[in-house]
Amino acid sequence: MKQRSTYRPYSKGSLRAPLHARSTGHYQVDTGWGEQGQRKEFVELYWGIKGALEFRQGEDAWTLCPDEVCFFLPGDVHCIKALADNSEYYWMTFDGPHLDFLIAAFGLERRSRPAGNCPVELFLRLERELRDLSLDGEYRAGATCYQILSVSRFNAETTENQAVEQFRELVEEHFQEPATGVAEIAKEMNVHRSTLNRLIRSRLGLTPTEYLISFRLQEAMKLLRDTNYSIKEIAEATGFSDQNYFAKVISRRFDKTPSQFRKHG
Repeated sequence: MKQRSTYRPYSKGSLRAPLHARSTGHYQVDTGWGEQGQRKEFVELYWGIKGALEFRQGEDAWTLCPDEVCFFLPGDVHCIKALADNSEYYWMTFDGPHLDFLIAAFGLERRSRPAGNCPVELFLRLERELRDLSLDGEYRAGATCYQILSVSRFNAETTENQAVEQFRELVEEHFQEPATGVAEIAKEMNVHRSTLNRLIRSRLGLTPTEYLISFRLQEAMKLLRDTNYSIKEIAEATGFSDQNYFAKVISRRFDKTPSQFRKHG
C-alpha cells in the first residue's frame, strides 16, 4: 500500500477566491483497505487509475473504475473500500465561499462517470502549489484545482464529449445554411434528436437550438460591428431564414433593432 498526501496548513483559505484547494494525494491500495465514517464539509474528487473502489454515502453506493471520477459532497460521511489489489487513484479536496455555485455549475454528483485519463501532471502541480505557503501559491493552487475540475467535466477523450465536439463542428460548418437545424445535425451525427438535446443541455447548459441560434448571432454581431453589409445581407450570411426573424432575435437578446445595435453596440 502506498499513500501520499499534501494538505493546506490552515483550516480556511486566506483569500477571497471562489475556490480554495485544501489537499491532494495519490493512493495505491489493496483489497480490504478502507476508510470509514468521518463527516466532512468540503468537496472531494476521486479519479480512478487502476482497479476498483466502492464508495458509500448513506444508502447510496457506487463503484469507481479506471478513467472515471466521483465525488463526496459537503456533509457526506466518507466511506471507501478497495475491491481489487493495486487499486490506484488520485484525489483532491476543495472548499470556498461559492461552493454551492461551483457544485451546480459543474454538475458535481456522487456517482461515478467517465472522465478519461487522469491528468497526473495537474495533480502533481497542485501538490507543489499546496506546499507553496505564499498567497501566490494559494491563488495558483485554486486555479489548478479549477482546471482539474474542468478537465474532469469536459475531457475530450470521453464518448459524450466527442459527440459534443462533433456537434460544435457541424454547427460551425453549416450555420450559414438556413435549412440546417437541430434535426439535420442529429441526422448527420446518427443520433436521435431527443438524445442530442439531452446531451447538449447536460454538457453545455443550453439546448442545441439555443446553441445554434447563439452561434449564428455571434457571427452576425461581428458583421454588424465590423462591416458595412446591409442587415439583409448579414441575416443571409449567418443562416437566419429572413431579415425579420433576424431582427426579432436581436431585439429579444438586446432590446435593440439591428440598426441600433450596429450604431450603439
